[in-house]
Amino acid sequence: MTTEPLRALGLKLLRRSRIVRFAAKQALRLTEHPTLVVYPGHVAGGRLSILGRVLEDEGVFGAPHSNSTLRNLWLTFKRYETDEIGGARISWEGLGRSGEVKSDTNGYFRIQADGIGPDDAEGPWSPIRLRLERAAGYRFEAVETQGAVRIVSLQARFGIISDIDDTIIHTGAFKMLRHWRIVTANSPEARAAFPGVSRFYGALCEGVAGPETNPVFYVSSSPWNLADIFERFMALKDIPRGPMLLRSLSDDALGWLLRRHRGHKAEMIDRVMADYPTLGFVLIGDSGQKDASVYASAVERHPGRVIAVHIHDVRPRGAASGVVEAELKRIEAMGVPTTLGRTLEAAANQAEDAGFVAVGTREAVRAEIEAEDEKRERFGRFPVIVQP
Repeated sequence: MTTEPLRALGLKLLRRSRIVRFAAKQALRLTEHPTLVVYPGHVAGGRLSILGRVLEDEGVFGAPHSNSTLRNLWLTFKRYETDEIGGARISWEGLGRSGEVKSDTNGYFRIQADGIGPDDAEGPWSPIRLRLERAAGYRFEAVETQGAVRIVSLQARFGIISDIDDTIIHTGAFKMLRHWRIVTANSPEARAAFPGVSRFYGALCEGVAGPETNPVFYVSSSPWNLADIFERFMALKDIPRGPMLLRSLSDDALGWLLRRHRGHKAEMIDRVMADYPTLGFVLIGDSGQKDASVYASAVERHPGRVIAVHIHDVRPRGAASGVVEAELKRIEAMGVPTTLGRTLEAAANQAEDAGFVAVGTREAVRAEIEAEDEKRERFGRFPVIVQP
């Protein structure tokens, strides 16, 4: 049997199991109240696009920080073992538009609207109000929440496309089993940013229209189940906010488990570049998830659109040169500058020399790195849950 029929069979069995599980939960009165989860959206080419999900509220999202291993393991299990609510009706209003959408069988819904003009929004973020009106099989008072969409300034010079795992946030994605306690941590307080990220990303995003002149997009193979942790983490660590393009476990759980990153990231990079055809992009990733290869291919597919590539080296110290270095040489042969390092110091130097960031950025990034170097080692063989 080929891959596609197997995938179709798997999805069919998954849908049936959900029906049986929901019926059992209803019979036992174990269903929870529905909740709305909304991810940061964007406006491109006059089109509004924002993704959200309807799930049973099991107390995972927004749960307070805990150093209890057992509690974090339980919350992580519940975060991935979501109870999706399909066929729910959601009304929305924002940017002078309004409408209704329904969630699909995996609980996802996407709001889209055309004809958004520059006078419709007061950037760089515009609010979208959402209301969960109805969900079959549930009794509840209407649930209201607010999302936000990114409005890119006409004065933006370039954009940034960045990975998340082991690029801005230490997740142990490169060595998942070794860093299992950090991988399963359920709060942004339990995670650490790599030194220099806040200063460097802030400098890249700043421009004549303010600190969010140049947009940043976070393209990652992590699942949407972690989006709220990432968003809260960025706010906590003063890392610029941006739309996220993550992976749906409902559509590609096997690909996520087998660590297949290339296809998803390439597709999302293409989508961002198509949405903003007048912008060049700085690409930032790490050495642990084939980002150098993905970015080299992106440079080939989009000649003249990539203005720099920076790779965070997370390989063991003393590792021999290999694929990463070869791919960076391939990128440089196409006329795009690259950096490879354990910190962002070289990236900051290149960006300041190229005039992408303000004078003084390299010193600010270096100072942030040196301040972090004075702290105790955080990521040892058996890492503790780190505090901010």
